[in-house]
Amino acid sequence: SSGINAEWPLRPGVCVGMVSLVFIFVYAAVPESPYWLLAKGQDDVATMVLKRIAILNGKQYPEVQPAIPVIKAREKVMSFFKPKYQRVGCLLCLNWVLVGMAYYHIFLTIDTYGEYGNPDEGKIPYALLRKTNFIVALGAEVPAAIIGVAVLTSLLGRKFSYILNLVIFAVCSAVSLVQYEVVKDWDIRRGAILIGAKMSITAAKMILALWTAELSPTTIRTLMFGLGLGSCSVGVVLASALLFFAASPMVSVIIMLVIAVICIGASTQIHDTKNWNLPDHLFDVYKNMNINNDDAVYSDLQSEAQNNTATVL
Repeated sequence: SSGINAEWPLRPGVCVGMVSLVFIFVYAAVPESPYWLLAKGQDDVATMVLKRIAILNGKQYPEVQPAIPVIKAREKVMSFFKPKYQRVGCLLCLNWVLVGMAYYHIFLTIDTYGEYGNPDEGKIPYALLRKTNFIVALGAEVPAAIIGVAVLTSLLGRKFSYILNLVIFAVCSAVSLVQYEVVKDWDIRRGAILIGAKMSITAAKMILALWTAELSPTTIRTLMFGLGLGSCSVGVVLASALLFFAASPMVSVIIMLVIAVICIGASTQIHDTKNWNLPDHLFDVYKNMNINNDDAVYSDLQSEAQNNTATVL
């Protein structure tokens, strides 16, 4: 009587399960990181992996093995709380919460874009409208990854590219707020706003992942990714709560606009990482950020980096 197919939740579950089976074979074919193997003392396995990679790339593996410095210390959670880096980590987590909230807000509200009704009256059925919107939104992630991440970050750097995408998202939110009644109609303006918002916030999310990796030393990189993804999940919960408690859709759009402004302000306080070498230790991050005015802290980090690095192969 409700017109809802009771089996619909099963279908996406089956599709996701089939894709997961494919990834099992993909992961089996991808070798373990030689760097990680060396850090764990598995030099022979690392050598085999490097030889396999050389064969796949059509290269000759050198008979004289080069000296490779790798970390030999386990990850230190307390590195996150070091002076100056703690501020960077907190700002990254804040951005992950807010970007995650904005990113999933679009997915949760995407079926509200456009006018639907009885097909006999020349209107678009609700089911077709939802599918079309989801296809458009997901399709927008492809150019977002190519243009917003691969091109912009290499030309303009991480910080400027991230802020630029947030500005575009803020403009789309502002336009949809000013023309709220207009964008509900199925027309070019509605589609442009939807695609623009989805592309920009997707690119911002991808750039933030790249930025987090380049600001995180190897010793705590997985910790930073865990904190980032966990913060993003908090944003998902907040996006759901926002739509549940918001008095009207316009309120949630206003909050998205505020989120974009806060993210822009927070990101201006984080160093750009363009042309950085991927850091192994917190000392490398401080060196890249030219933070050496605190001689005691800087000297301790340098000594710790030297003690926790081994040369192998």
